[in-house]
Amino acid sequence: MTSAEILKYLQEEIHTTVAASADREGLPVTCAIDIMDADEEGIYFLTAKGKGFYQRLKANGYIAMTGMKGKDTMSCTAVSVRGKVRELGGGRLPGLRYSLPAKLY
Repeated sequence: MTSAEILKYLQEEIHTTVAASADREGLPVTCAIDIMDADEEGIYFLTAKGKGFYQRLKANGYIAMTGMKGKDTMSCTAVSVRGKVRELGGGRLPGLRYSLPAKLY
């Protein structure tokens, strides 16, 4: 599979991921994020300006996320990505859109 195919699988088949970002003290914080789109440039997700997740992204800009599909860790498929997010602003969808030029690991 190509990177673009893996990211599309993450969006279409897994959809919900657990995203980790750092707070002001550098400590990890996680939240569930839905992947709204994916292409060869990266993955796209939404957040709102009033959320703590938005504040962490603006302050640091880096996240890691993992999505899993399956019954348990021994029989599932997992995709993990990490990278620096890029704010895309408004658009057709409510909230702020971010792209993650993802590095698969």
